[in-house]
Amino acid sequence: MPLLLVFTLIAACLPVEWPEPPFNPPRLTAIALTGGAVTMVLMAALALRTWVVRTLQHDPKRRKTVARVYGSWRRALFFVNLTTTVVCIVGFGWGWFVQHELVVDWNGAPRLAPGAELLVPLPYFVLLVGCWLIDYDTERALQRSSALAPLLQSRVRFVLYNARQFALLVMIPVLLIVFQQTLSRFAPEVTHSDWYRVGSLAIVPVVLLLMPWVMKPLLGLKPMPSGPVRDQLEALARRLNFRCTDFLLWPTHGAAANAMIAGLLPQLRYVVFTDRLLEELPPDELDAVFGHEIGHAKHGHIWLYAAFLLLSLSTLAALMLFLGQQIEAAGWLQHLGHETWLEKYQTWLLLPPVAVIAVYLFVVFGALSRRCERQADIFGCKAVSCDNPHCTGHDAATRYPPGGRALCPTGIRTFARALARVGDLNGVSLVLGEGRTSLGKFLRNVWAWTRAWQHSTIARRIAYLHSLADDLAAERRFQRRLFVFKWGLMLSLTAALIALGQAVGWRELLAAL
Repeated sequence: MPLLLVFTLIAACLPVEWPEPPFNPPRLTAIALTGGAVTMVLMAALALRTWVVRTLQHDPKRRKTVARVYGSWRRALFFVNLTTTVVCIVGFGWGWFVQHELVVDWNGAPRLAPGAELLVPLPYFVLLVGCWLIDYDTERALQRSSALAPLLQSRVRFVLYNARQFALLVMIPVLLIVFQQTLSRFAPEVTHSDWYRVGSLAIVPVVLLLMPWVMKPLLGLKPMPSGPVRDQLEALARRLNFRCTDFLLWPTHGAAANAMIAGLLPQLRYVVFTDRLLEELPPDELDAVFGHEIGHAKHGHIWLYAAFLLLSLSTLAALMLFLGQQIEAAGWLQHLGHETWLEKYQTWLLLPPVAVIAVYLFVVFGALSRRCERQADIFGCKAVSCDNPHCTGHDAATRYPPGGRALCPTGIRTFARALARVGDLNGVSLVLGEGRTSLGKFLRNVWAWTRAWQHSTIARRIAYLHSLADDLAAERRFQRRLFVFKWGLMLSLTAALIALGQAVGWRELLAAL
């Protein structure tokens, strides 16, 4: 759940006046309670690790059951870690401790030290690294009981592998928020300038544009070596009229089977494949997966996401400013003793907008992303389709039209097999509705859908592709509906931004941004 984690960490780093510890002396209480809570959670993770390792040592045949139980408890620990962090910050006074201890003198006045916000969610970072250190033994035990290659050569490499992904998927927006707050404390004249506010709006497309440069060293990506696999991918790229800077190999030591594309422009665009994906997929399925990634570029999904985020964040800021103006004009807070109330909880008003943005992205961006993912799935099918809509199979003599313009049942089934294989390699269940009771089935389905909020579940994606193989005309209907959805969403956001901008005043809106 990177989205939930990102916004939880952002909320923790906001300049909220966190409450004092519940007991005296406050500093010692904050340290003792926070340390005790973190230790208890790590002990629970250690107990889970011990159970997995000992069970597999005595009976390796129970690997499938053990892996399922371990996965369930590991997902539960994610929420336990987040909850523990929130309790430490709000209930045990850890947030107050950081804000009162990490203070420096600046122009005769106390200021929170630069970047000190990152220490407010320190309990989570300690839990995260601690769980990685503990999980190393569990992951190795699971892989030793299977036919898979060893995960990593050492515990340090395992931690670094996870830390790199965490930095890329989670920490970039958090660090941007922390930088903005540090700058506003020590150079407020800069943050109040119009050029800075305009630059803040442009940060989303700039980050997406520069992401390939960040990804390459952060994930330890290396150019894919010359050979049959690279030749195959380059041939498919030429046939589909796709350009990129390079094909990169992500060495995960068998930990993940995945592919992705990064970069808005062909001159700065990389296609990334993990080592296990290249090892496990047959040539036709690898072409289908690569076609899926090309589909994202061909349909301009990265540009669409950048424009959507820019419009959405601006519109939400305008809406919140408008509501604030209306509440102030109506005097609704007078009945609540608003002066005392606002004096006490003013900084806490920073938290609801973060929650609103998180829910909005989960619902609206999730709906957009899932549809775009299906569109990329269809292009992946086209990448390995011939021009015979009634074909029953492909062979060495099959000719594939350039540009990915055709769609056939064999191409659809090929991509569906590739999708199923990728899910299996990553330990994703392809069967919905597992569980002995109706409540168990419901909860499993809800969790599977929540985890796949950006892509939809693999089971649903495969089911749609199978239905598409029986009715190729459904592809055109889907493309028309998606076109209307995308343009309707973008035009609605644009219209809402213009209307709200006129209502609140463009300069006031720019100042709020």
